[in-house]
Amino acid sequence: MNLAKRYARKDTKTLVMVLEHPEDYSAAALEAAEAELNFRELEDEVIYALVEEVNRARIVKMLNNLNPINDELTVLKSHWLTESEMKRLTKEEFKLLLDRKDGFRFDVLKYAIGGL
Repeated sequence: MNLAKRYARKDTKTLVMVLEHPEDYSAAALEAAEAELNFRELEDEVIYALVEEVNRARIVKMLNNLNPINDELTVLKSHWLTESEMKRLTKEEFKLLLDRKDGFRFDVLKYAIGGL
């Protein structure tokens, strides 16, 4: 089965994921995925919503794997989004992560009570 037929069977979100992870695919696979997306003639709003969803998941994965002591926070690259849009998404997801993890704050009172 050739790549065009394989990607014709994939859902749109999977095609977006392929194009947002170019390091994981061959040039031929990327071309086939992009050709299939163009063939589907989807509205820009639909594509943008999927692109944002896929990139938010990529950013969350990166942030969850981030070692704040040894790693540097980087802005991921996107096939569709500009660097400033990716920065905005990264800031939003980082803020959500901080809120979920109570800001990674060290609470002296909890430490002192836990030591009793």
